[in-house]
Amino acid sequence: MSLLATIYAPGKLLVSIVGRNQGDWVVEAAKKAGARGGTVLLGRGTAESRILRLLCLGDTEKDLVLTLAPAGEMPAIINGLRDGSHMAGKVPGVAFVIDVSGILRHILSAPGAASQPSHTATGESMNAQASHQLICVIVNAGYADDVMNAARTAGATGGTVINARGTGREEDVKFFGITLVPEKELLLILAEQAAAPDILEAIRRTPCLNEPGIGIAFCMAVESFFPLGRAGAPD
Repeated sequence: MSLLATIYAPGKLLVSIVGRNQGDWVVEAAKKAGARGGTVLLGRGTAESRILRLLCLGDTEKDLVLTLAPAGEMPAIINGLRDGSHMAGKVPGVAFVIDVSGILRHILSAPGAASQPSHTATGESMNAQASHQLICVIVNAGYADDVMNAARTAGATGGTVINARGTGREEDVKFFGITLVPEKELLLILAEQAAAPDILEAIRRTPCLNEPGIGIAFCMAVESFFPLGRAGAPD
C-alpha cells in the first residue's frame, strides 16, 4: 500500500500584477494551463505620470497573484497566460517568474520509503541570465512613497505597494499591556538588470532610511518577464 510522503521539489513562483478584481482572471487562466490555484494579494500601484501624481490620481488599486508550481509545469502556465485568447485586452498588467529552491509537496511513496521531508536540488533556471531584478523594500507604514520617489530619480518607472505588519516580541513597546505591532509597507519594484544597482543606491540614500529600524531592502533575480493582455506594461 502506498504511503503519503512529504518532499521538497524544485519550483517556480509566478507573480502577476493586474488591476483590482482582475486577479481571478489570472487564476482561471493559470488553472486552465495546469496550475492548481493561486493566491491574490491586495496592493496599490504607483504612478509613472508626474501630472497624475500632482492631481493625486496616480495610485491605482492592484491585485498581485502568486502562482506556485513545479519547475517543469511553469512554461505551460506562462504560455497559458501569455497566449490565452480570453485574457487578451481584458487583464493588462505584467508577470514575472522567481526561482524557488523547493516546494513542500505531498506524494504517494512505495512501502518502506522514507516519510520524512527531503530536499532536492533546485531546478534549472528558465533563462541562463536574468534580464530583470525584483527590488523588495520593507518599510514602516507611510515611507513607501518616499522610497519610490527616490527610486524614480535613478530610473525606476513605478512599483507596487502591499500593506503588511511586523511581528511583536517581548521587548517591543507595550501600550496598556497590548503589544504595538508596527504597520509595514512592502514595495516591489521591477527593474532591468543594468538599472537595478543605481536604483538600490538611490534607495539606500533615502533620508527616511537613515534611521535604524525604518526598513530593509533586498533584490531577487527574475527569470522571465512579460506583459499580460494587449495593453500590458510595467506599472
